[in-house]
Amino acid sequence: MELYVYDSEMTLQGVVEKITSLIWTRRYWSCGEFKLLVPFTEQHSRLLVKKMLIMKRGDNEAGEIRYVNIKKNSQGLEEIEVQGKFITSWIGKRIVRNQIITTDNTQNILYRIVSENITNPSEPERAIPNVHIANDPDTGSGNIDYVSEPFINALLACETAAKAAKLGYKIYTDVKTKQHYFSVYEGRDLTADQTENPPCVFSQEFDNIVEQEYTNSIENYKTTAYVGGEEIEGVARKVAISGSTAAGLDRDEVFVNATDIKQSYEENEVQVTLTDQEYLSLLAARGASELEQYAETLSFSSNINTHGNLKYKEDYDLGDRVTCINKRWGIKINVRITEIAETYQQNIEEIDIIFGESLPALIDKIRKLR
Repeated sequence: MELYVYDSEMTLQGVVEKITSLIWTRRYWSCGEFKLLVPFTEQHSRLLVKKMLIMKRGDNEAGEIRYVNIKKNSQGLEEIEVQGKFITSWIGKRIVRNQIITTDNTQNILYRIVSENITNPSEPERAIPNVHIANDPDTGSGNIDYVSEPFINALLACETAAKAAKLGYKIYTDVKTKQHYFSVYEGRDLTADQTENPPCVFSQEFDNIVEQEYTNSIENYKTTAYVGGEEIEGVARKVAISGSTAAGLDRDEVFVNATDIKQSYEENEVQVTLTDQEYLSLLAARGASELEQYAETLSFSSNINTHGNLKYKEDYDLGDRVTCINKRWGIKINVRITEIAETYQQNIEEIDIIFGESLPALIDKIRKLR
């Protein structure tokens, strides 16, 4: 395992070869992260400093160092601990400065979020150098009504839109040209029920699983959103309903406050007034987006046997939909690979995979309650 260290201009500074451990976590619709532990040396101390970029050999995703800790234990062993996030996190350096109100496919909406705030903003000082929009294949995502929250963090806006459309995104790096590209993609369908691609099945019977953990939760599940629009004195507030037509005990309701969505607004110095139907459609779209945060959570985390019948990044990769089977538990599900943690320690590689969606983090729960 070799790690190449670059400065912010992608000029190579050196190579780290003596690695105690590395955890390299990739995520489908959110930003990945890494944790690195190396012996203390003068070279490591010089290379592993904040804002440096690191890349694994043969990979095209870069991570930015954000945390450095040097310590000496009671046995006199000196180590450097480094943590950081993939450079997709650069999107989070910006807010969505101008509210986006549009009807378009999700792929183009993601491009627009990044273009207007990172690669080609109206204010030159907001541009992040050497970041571009990739020339990706069409993912086939259908048109939706979309309204961004006012001044929302751009990375959170991308995550919300991508998750609703089941799309992945990342910033990858071309080392030769020293340029970075924002890319939107969709994983392959490798489930056992399809015939277009060779199927990918994870099961202890096939000896490609070491450990498994299954979680299914409806703790935060909601089926139906009532979405309240802008409040104008003397005018009845418009409310849209979004979600399923569930009834009785199957119906779980939530209210979404969407006062930021205006029926009349200015766009490119032109006053736009929506019809009632158009306005209700925008409110309903916001409700559909919010309901994604209240979905039933289904997770099948597994420690993969890297010497099994399936090869990582060839037979399966991040974003692919695969089949997971545990006959003893009576479970067979088709799920997407949403997270992969690569662990390198003592020249041994381990792969831990999250199939489906993990339970919401505490910060997500706090955000829902605001």
